Parts: sequence; structure tokens; C-alpha cells
Amino acid sequence: MSLAVAERAASPADLRKGGKYLVIAGASFNLALCFISTRHWVHVGNPLIALVEIMIMGTGFYMIRNRIDRPAFWIIAVTVGFLLGAKLVNPAISFKIVHDVGIMYIFYGLGRMATERTARSTIWIIMVLVLLVGFMELVLTGLYSQMFNIWDYYVQKGVIASDTVNYSNTNLFLSGNRGAAASRTFFQSIFGSHRVSSIFLEPDSLGNFSAIVFAWCLSVSRNQPGRRYVALYGLSVLCFILADSRFASGCCAAMLLLRLSPFCKMPMVSFILPILVATALTLVGSMHELPGVLPAIINDDFSGRLVFSGRLLDYWNVGQWFALAPSQVYTADTGYAYVLNNLGAILTLFYLGLFSFRRPLTHEGAIMKSMISVYFATSLCIGASVFTIKTAALLWFLYGVTETIRPAKTWRPAPKMAWAGRAGPLPGAAI
Repeated sequence: MSLAVAERAASPADLRKGGKYLVIAGASFNLALCFISTRHWVHVGNPLIALVEIMIMGTGFYMIRNRIDRPAFWIIAVTVGFLLGAKLVNPAISFKIVHDVGIMYIFYGLGRMATERTARSTIWIIMVLVLLVGFMELVLTGLYSQMFNIWDYYVQKGVIASDTVNYSNTNLFLSGNRGAAASRTFFQSIFGSHRVSSIFLEPDSLGNFSAIVFAWCLSVSRNQPGRRYVALYGLSVLCFILADSRFASGCCAAMLLLRLSPFCKMPMVSFILPILVATALTLVGSMHELPGVLPAIINDDFSGRLVFSGRLLDYWNVGQWFALAPSQVYTADTGYAYVLNNLGAILTLFYLGLFSFRRPLTHEGAIMKSMISVYFATSLCIGASVFTIKTAALLWFLYGVTETIRPAKTWRPAPKMAWAGRAGPLPGAAI
């Protein structure tokens, strides 16, 4: 059977569209569970949330089961084997990192089964949901709060301690308001201090969503954006304004600069950029050392988070960098530390190289790879939110789609590597 026939047999129309619905479910299921929790229909804790997420991932895995090749299986096996071995000397290692890589591979595979048209409809459906719920939250905040008690939802998840001071005096997420002493970056006179969360329940994820949509537009608009892409560009900017996401605004600017540069499709850029940023972050930490004091977030703002991330990396010994010793401080608020202390520097560089140096199949895929590198390199400085399924499912689905877009006449798709398989290689973490 030829490859084309095999692809058609493995990717009927219902499977191509199935990925779209799983991405939408990944983005919105927390909103549904929060509504159920607020109505007190069911107690929603971490077990139920994890079960729903596993069901979404399991369905996606079932859909791509015939497209998983042997090399990808061995890569996963080696990763799990390393983590099991490292767990013996570092009990603090979290196997959630396997879940994070799993989201990447599953939704990348689903994207490889979809079309550009399906990707556009997926983005538009999520965008409409985001804007409808977002403006309801902004204009009808009281009604939104009655329907979605986000504070209690995150207390039940264990993200917020029950005795945490709620300085915004609302039941929105902790970062839904920067506090009385802080102000919005964008249009405070219009929006006040409120940061919109929309379907994601937290403004950071809305900022991530806006950066992902912006990256997609930069990758597929082919230098001649039609009305559909002009609208998406504008709406992605509107999203990070509503969320007051300083990260997303800076990330979009950095992606745009790279897109306009001659280095946009160079694999070395994708590989070296996260390494340079992590190195610079460590140097910043070395310039803010406090001997005998554990790293902590002193100022809960953008610069304060950067200093904390840098101080933690600088504070570490070799064991923490190679995942052979537990971190002295929690790593949830600094993405580089989270990855390195759970995956180890060697395996991290392996995944980064796997992602960066695999030859892209399309012009759009080459650009999207660079945009993802910028997104990860910048976001990991201040947290690990890039791994949440709420936005990660969409990101890797779109990347998979860019690898299937018909190449332009001037672009020659790379020859298929023996280890790539029908679904492509394990995309790895752009870290």
C-alpha cells in the first residue's frame, strides 16, 4: 500500500475533525468544571480534573495510535526509564513532565491529521468563546462571578491555599487583579485593574492564547495576509490587552522581529535561543545573590519573577541541574527550573535538539518552529504555564497542521527521515 493510500486510510474526515474538538475541549473544560463546582453539583478537586484531562489525552492517543512509530516509542521508553532511575536518588521528581511531553506528541500527531481549514475553524471557535466569555466577565463581572467561583475552584485544586489573602475582594483568580498598589499596563482608564481570564479562568493563559494565535498568523499568512489573518492579528492583540499580559505583548513583539529577520527559519536559532535566555537568566540571578537566603519572589511583578527565576538557577548545585537532587525551592513559578529539575539538563538538550534540528516539511512549519522557540524561551522565564493543556493542545495542534500545509512552489519539503514515521517525530519541548 502506498504512503498516500495509507494516510487516507488512517485519516478519514471524522478523525481529522476529531482533533479540533479535543483542542476545544482542552481549552474549555476547566470553565465547565468551574461552573459545576460553583453550582455545587459535584465537588471538583484534582482527581476529577485529572480524570477529564486524561480522557481528552487518551482519546487523542487512540486517534493517533496507528501513526506512532518505533523510534518515538523508544524515545518515550528511555525518558520514562531515566525518570524512574532518577526518582531513586531524587524523590522530588514529578512524573507530570511525562504528561507534558505527552500533550506535545498527541496534539502534534492530531495536527498532522488535520488541514489548514480545520485549524482556522478551531482558532475561530475558541476565539469566539474567549471573546464572548471575556466581555461578559468584563462588563457583567457580578453575573460572571455568580456563575464561576474561580477562587474556590482553585482552592479545591490546591493551587491557592484556603488562607491566602484575597486582596481583590472578588472570587476571580489570584492574578485577576494586580492589587491596589499596581496598575494595568494597557488602558487602565478603560478596564480598571481587572485582568480578564475568560474561558481559561486565569489571565496568564489568555495571554498565552494570544501569543499562540499571533505565532500561527505569522507562520501561515505567507507575507500577504488576507482579511482572515488581519482579523486574527487584531483579535490576538485584543486578547493580551484584555488579559493585561505583559509577557504576551513582549513575546509577540519578539516573534515579529524574528519573523522579519533573515534568521527566521534557521534551526540553530530555535536551538540556541532558549539556551541563551536561560544563561542570561542565571547571570541575572548571580548579580542578585543573597548569601544564606533561599531564593523567593520578593516583588510579585515581571522583574521580580525574573530575578527569582535567575536566583534559583544560580543557587543550584550540579545535582539540581541534572535532576539528581531535589530543588531547595519550589519550581512551579519558574519554567526553566521546573524542566531541568524534572527532566535533567542532558535529556532537556536532547529534546531541544530533536525539536530544533529535524528538517521542517514545509515553509510554514519552519517558521512556526521558530515562533514556538521564542514562545518557550520567554515564557519559561516566569513560569511553566506553557505546559497546561488549556493552551498547549492548541499550540502543538497548530504546529502539526503547519507541517501538512501544501508547500509553496519555491519551497522543497525535506525528505522524510526514516525515524520520522507517519505521524512525524516526537516534537520535543522547545526549552
